[in-house]
Amino acid sequence: MNLKKLKVLLIDDEPGSLEASRGKLSLYVPEENIHTASNAVEVMRVMNSLPIDLAFVDVEMPETDGFTITDYIRRSQPSAQVVFLTGHVELGAKSYDYEPLDFLSKPLDVLRLKRTFEKYERSKGVRDETRAQLALEGSSGFMLISPAEILYIAHEGRKNVLHLASGLREVRASLDELELMLGEYGFFRCHQSFIVPLRQIRSVSQSDFGRTFTAHLLCGESLPVSRGKFPLLRGELSRLGVRFL
Repeated sequence: MNLKKLKVLLIDDEPGSLEASRGKLSLYVPEENIHTASNAVEVMRVMNSLPIDLAFVDVEMPETDGFTITDYIRRSQPSAQVVFLTGHVELGAKSYDYEPLDFLSKPLDVLRLKRTFEKYERSKGVRDETRAQLALEGSSGFMLISPAEILYIAHEGRKNVLHLASGLREVRASLDELELMLGEYGFFRCHQSFIVPLRQIRSVSQSDFGRTFTAHLLCGESLPVSRGKFPLLRGELSRLGVRFL
């Protein structure tokens, strides 16, 4: 794993637990890249001063709880991912309502922590789509398609259609299967009926007082973006360096 550039925020109100967790994190991440906070004010100070890739959040805090802190992190830096920490395993079920990257029990297990970082790398890794070839089953057999050729994918009627620069290709794979297959190439499910490569998005507009969103593509097409998907899309675009003014 290459985690030398990863910026980590560790949040825990217990000094002993904070130092123990920091020591184990430093086995994978350079110590100078591990920032700590023991309360909400310190979290705000860190989040306002530097970009964070991964936050380890203690669920149980005296002045506030980890879920409230997570809401603040998501608003401040949508691209940051969250791992929940707790000494009480029974809190794990509630934590998954917040879709964390992972859930770890304290004290941290070094080998289990390794799996967390591996999961983070898989979630952020985007493969070179210009060299890849996917074998997709169509109406007349299998065809080889490069992800770089795909402008977007749409569910049209009862068919799933690849919109390519060279034309249309119907495939038998479901959108769920295509979403899973193409996620590592920088594709995003912006709507239940559409998958789009992030590289194709030129802008995203909102209308109807912020109740509807539309992604405008470089190819000239416009696709709907579900309200629930918009914060996730914004986070993915921010991770790629897109600034929102």
